[in-house]
Amino acid sequence: MLFSRSLDVDGSSVWYDSTPPASQPIIFVHGGFGSSSDLWHLTMQNLPRGAAGYAINNFLRSDPPPNGYSVSSFADRLAHFADALALDLPVIVGHSMGGVVCQLAAIRYPDRFGGMVLVGTGPSMRNHRVGQQLLDRLRTDGFTLDLMREVSAYWFHQSPPGGFFDAYVARAMMAPLNAMIDVQASLLETDLVKELGRITCPTLIVHGAHDVGRPIEHANALQSGIAGSRLHVCTESGHSPMLETPGDFDAAFHDFLKSLQSSPRNAHSGSATERT
Repeated sequence: MLFSRSLDVDGSSVWYDSTPPASQPIIFVHGGFGSSSDLWHLTMQNLPRGAAGYAINNFLRSDPPPNGYSVSSFADRLAHFADALALDLPVIVGHSMGGVVCQLAAIRYPDRFGGMVLVGTGPSMRNHRVGQQLLDRLRTDGFTLDLMREVSAYWFHQSPPGGFFDAYVARAMMAPLNAMIDVQASLLETDLVKELGRITCPTLIVHGAHDVGRPIEHANALQSGIAGSRLHVCTESGHSPMLETPGDFDAAFHDFLKSLQSSPRNAHSGSATERT
């Protein structure tokens, strides 16, 4: 069962979906272009015993971060969200833009997280032609249904669960246009290649072999830069393996979660609590 709640983080109301609390807290961060916490519902419903999920909804219903919409602001929100819920060494999981948010958070708050999972993402989108073209179209044409369907199609190589695509597009159309533009612009300006060595938490990288938005070179750059990180390639998936090939994704994800239980970094971690 999933619950939808709001929480004050740095003076802003932040909505999130969650499972009941458990000893291993996991914070999920969605991607850009109107994505939402719904992206993680299937993954959260299949979490192993002892794990609890918290999926932040950055665009829909939540207030803007105090410093405006950007991957940098979302990174601070992620760390402060964990603090507000008193989550002890949570695992952070980010997809696409959310993966960049997680990288930034792990760099800025090196002792705050017990592990990190990066899905369909990379350390840099500089000179990313498709990403720049989409930003230009947002600025000139606005948020049209045709554009949103075109952008969303990049996210899948195989069909997502029945009805998900249309529902995803409908939700994305409710996101603030200025948020989409500002976050995409900040994403294109962010280059973390030289900062990856500062990430010290255990890291799993999951990438779809057929990802056209984020080619496999992005995953390879992450693995090369983050010491001790492991890479799992979902051979039948595109940009969203948690939805396209959930069995493959969950097997790698759950194995990683199990490995963290014996990690010295997490040895002192107690039960997660949630302040209401």
